[in-house]
Amino acid sequence: IDRGDAPHFLLKEITEAPNSFAKTLRGKIVPTDDGGNRARVGERALPESIVERLADGTITRIRVIGQGTAAVAGQSTAAILDEMTDASLDVDAITAPELSGFNLRLDMSDTLAIAVSQSGTTTDTNRTVDLIRARGGAVIGIVNRRGSDLTDKADGVMYTSDGRDVEMSVAPTKAFYAQVAAGALLSCAIAESLDSGGDSARRRSQLLASLRALPDAMRTTLERRDTLAEAARRLAPPKRYWAVVGNGPNKVAAEEVRIKLSELCYKSMACDSTEDKKHIDLSSEPLVLVCAVGLPEGNISDAVKEVAIFRAHRSLPLVITEEGEERFDAYAEEVLRVPASRDPMAFLLAVMVGHL
Repeated sequence: IDRGDAPHFLLKEITEAPNSFAKTLRGKIVPTDDGGNRARVGERALPESIVERLADGTITRIRVIGQGTAAVAGQSTAAILDEMTDASLDVDAITAPELSGFNLRLDMSDTLAIAVSQSGTTTDTNRTVDLIRARGGAVIGIVNRRGSDLTDKADGVMYTSDGRDVEMSVAPTKAFYAQVAAGALLSCAIAESLDSGGDSARRRSQLLASLRALPDAMRTTLERRDTLAEAARRLAPPKRYWAVVGNGPNKVAAEEVRIKLSELCYKSMACDSTEDKKHIDLSSEPLVLVCAVGLPEGNISDAVKEVAIFRAHRSLPLVITEEGEERFDAYAEEVLRVPASRDPMAFLLAVMVGHL
């Protein structure tokens, strides 16, 4: 638990995030004979009994549950799993109390819950896990702490990092990246158990290659800390109201960055889809942090248009995007750049900028 040369634990955890992410992947991405990649998570994470129920159609619903940052990481897992599997599997992300309060049924034998928790002791999440299992549902935990309550309750456990990665900061950061990585690996493994090849296999292989490349891109982003700090000091304090926006995978980034900014800066702030912001509260003339990393070509021009509208309404747009993307420059107050990528997992680099 030594914080080393870091001035506080929060910065220590952020700078350790690439290693935590890489440890989550270690030994779980293996090459295929055709030059691709496949996920190998092991029966401890994905028990054969759950694989059989998925394959024979006994399980038709997957719900990814959690609280706070873990719930946001769960949104990423649900989106990946929904894309990788066919329409016969109903996949959604929901906070644990919403599921236990409004979505319980007497028979939940058709449901697999993926419960995400850093500590494995989150009361709301674990109570919901108990209720699901009592109704015949299956549970896989994505958790950091070995021997925690959730590991005892779950049918399968996917550990983040090595299951022993201590995070001392109250506001979790490196845990988020590892939870996203674990969720992506588990999603690929579940999809593979349902579908052996074709276009789905190609998408899974590309996703796994993207995961493997991310730690280096995260380290490059960390090297830009001084530039980001200067922009934060110069632009953030003068604006009373702040907001964070994103679309597609960047909406997940926006949700996580909003949590950290709100928790650490003692501010209540909005988080919206990029296109929805102009319909809600631009009258407050806020600082708007726009997460726009790895957007498909067809979405970038829309995002640029939205930033122009923010600026026209006297807001202060700060755009996080990749190197080489210059279309935001004419409208953004500041463009914060990360390593170039058109990758579906590149939204994590926007999260890292937001954390810093």
